[in-house]
Amino acid sequence: MAILSGVAFLVCWSVDQTYLAPALLVAVALSGRCPRPGLLDVLALLLGVWVVASLGWTVDTAATRSSVYLYGTCVLLLVTVRHVVTTIRDLLAVGGSFLAGCLVRTYELIRDPSIGGDLGRAGAFDLSVRYGIEGFNINLTAYTMVAGVLLAVLLGTVGELPRAARLVLYAIVALLGYAVLLSGTRGALAALLLGAAYLLCSRATPRACWLVAAVAVPAVLLLVPLGVGEATLLRLDGLVADRATGDLAGRMLVWPEAVATWEQSPLAGIGAGAFMAVSSWGIGAHSLVLTLGADLGLVGVLCYAAVLAAAVRPVERASRQGARLAGLLLVTFLPIWLTGHWEDALAAWLPLALFSLVPALSADRPQGIGGRHHRSGPDGVLSRRGGRRSMVGPGRTGEPTPQVDVLTQHAL
Repeated sequence: MAILSGVAFLVCWSVDQTYLAPALLVAVALSGRCPRPGLLDVLALLLGVWVVASLGWTVDTAATRSSVYLYGTCVLLLVTVRHVVTTIRDLLAVGGSFLAGCLVRTYELIRDPSIGGDLGRAGAFDLSVRYGIEGFNINLTAYTMVAGVLLAVLLGTVGELPRAARLVLYAIVALLGYAVLLSGTRGALAALLLGAAYLLCSRATPRACWLVAAVAVPAVLLLVPLGVGEATLLRLDGLVADRATGDLAGRMLVWPEAVATWEQSPLAGIGAGAFMAVSSWGIGAHSLVLTLGADLGLVGVLCYAAVLAAAVRPVERASRQGARLAGLLLVTFLPIWLTGHWEDALAAWLPLALFSLVPALSADRPQGIGGRHHRSGPDGVLSRRGGRRSMVGPGRTGEPTPQVDVLTQHAL
């Protein structure tokens, strides 16, 4: 757990992450247990195998080798988290370590930022001036802060946290939101706004909101890069007058090229990470679907979609609160998936791994791990006592159940 918590901290703090994969292997070895992969783990491993296989037909071997390591580390992170984290206390440790790394990044961003644009902002929402961290991608910084907000929300649902702990989580959400605002990354800001709106709307009807998210998110990811809704996107882009380019900062120019590249090899793609190397614009596709399609073909798109579905669907089925969490993850990551590069970022896969453990940690058996999802408790998402089932009745109020009352009277 110490190694895994250290990795979670370094995911958002360290630029050089080449040593994280060996550390994850050591964590699995030191656990003393043989991994028991569940459906999600198997699907993630299959995605990794397909990425490695793309070395056989890639148009740029160097770019694909780099992507193989990135995807491989992401898959290993997911499998390791799901293997090592067995209690709510473990989840709090790993999630808290990630948040600690986010706070360190936020401190660096506030204390000594690198400035893109003019020397200063005219106001808090003047996004023409962007603040980042030297040597760290400014968009990835903002996306990581969004992932931190998601994890803070998740940790806030894990049973009876002390009031002080909840206040700390609220403060962390505010700080990370401020960091996103400083970055000026519009996709990350849209992610926070959509997530907040979803939380408000889903309080009364979590299942209905989940269904809307489950249908709308895939549809938007697939249709928008193909040209549907361009006028709406341009109007939204025009709201930021100082940075409006008329083409979403080049995304509407590179999307057709990515589509054309995908059409050249519809099933297998041109190799993981290869599109950025061959793009005439010198940038990636900036779309989850088009990046996966151009690089890994339809097989890669389906594998990645299966991983997301296997991670999110059991959470939604666990409880009403689980439905809210599942929909929140989809809705919040939608703007990033739509316009950014987030497919092989460790900061994206860590929250996914922790979210996927919600049903296992709320199961009747405290040792239900390794992707084996059991029936969750009747109320809430996670159990309230370190992953162990509470000894009270269905309402978890501390009162005995009617069956216990009958048995007690009979005994007396």
